[in-house]
Amino acid sequence: MSKLNFHKIIRVLFHIIFWFGAWLFFLFYYKRYSEINSYTIIASLVNLVVAMTTVYAFNYYLIPKYLLKRKHKKFIAFSIIAIILSIYLQLLLTVFLIIKLLLTERTLFPKMIDVVMLFFNLFFIVFIAISVKFYKRWSEKENEEQRVQKEKVEVELQMLKTQINPHFLFNTLNSIYVLAMKKSALTADTVLKLSDILDYILYKINTPKISLSNEIEIIKNYIELEKIRYTDRVVIDFNINVKSKNIQIPPMLIIPFIENAFKHGVAKSLEKSWIKIDIAEKEKVLNIDVSNSKKNTSTPEKSGGIGLANVKKRLDIFYHESYSLDKQETNNRFDIKLALPITIKM
Repeated sequence: MSKLNFHKIIRVLFHIIFWFGAWLFFLFYYKRYSEINSYTIIASLVNLVVAMTTVYAFNYYLIPKYLLKRKHKKFIAFSIIAIILSIYLQLLLTVFLIIKLLLTERTLFPKMIDVVMLFFNLFFIVFIAISVKFYKRWSEKENEEQRVQKEKVEVELQMLKTQINPHFLFNTLNSIYVLAMKKSALTADTVLKLSDILDYILYKINTPKISLSNEIEIIKNYIELEKIRYTDRVVIDFNINVKSKNIQIPPMLIIPFIENAFKHGVAKSLEKSWIKIDIAEKEKVLNIDVSNSKKNTSTPEKSGGIGLANVKKRLDIFYHESYSLDKQETNNRFDIKLALPITIKM
């Protein structure tokens, strides 16, 4: 049996059980005034027919055709007409039943024509049925919105991942080319480090989160590759103070900060440069601080570009408002500080 057919059967069973319960509600209302006989059964069935007609008219015609399409005036007008017709039908069938009782010389139920109570019972069932349908529509709409939002987030994440700045790959290939031309002994090790980074980008990036230790290993490889390019032009201070094991973060989250430090700091200065990286755990918060020297200018340069914008979008998706990202720039220094709630894989 398919899932669709199963849901249809459940829906039909729910309708049968609900209306059977409504009929019992009407039947036991009339039983207060008389024993259960053919007339109490017929009277309760009269209420049931009117209630079902009213409910299905609202749930499957008036609400979807007018209310949900924001045609409020038409909905109100047709609703008033539907209610008047329901009352008319109820009265008509009740009068018919009373006449039948009189013709058969049976005693009328005490208070059987208690109109207020009669219509209260009727519209109580109608209200419950319409409310249940409204809740079902609202629940389905919520689920659909969540599904669409989830798909949107997944598509956006995939697009953001494909936008991660690949410049360092081209730069590294250039470095490898230079090493190969010099027949340097470092060539093989450099190719191996680049292979690890490519493996990380092409495969591990497709998972929502990875181990912080994996990201740190890739950062170390990346720094080693950049050192080949810049030799003794840059001093790098890399500090790690993390005690918890299996901390999880989104892949390629930290590397754009370090790439930014090389791109806008070291690469644009002919003087000796420096980069300081601190990754520390404190009170269930992971603090990532990346600072770099930059060319001394009177006007702060716009740093970051697509790389940092990409990181911020991914942080918004993964952490919403539970993270903090601060950037500070002076004439000769750029700092970026990221604080994340720690997630540990159990």
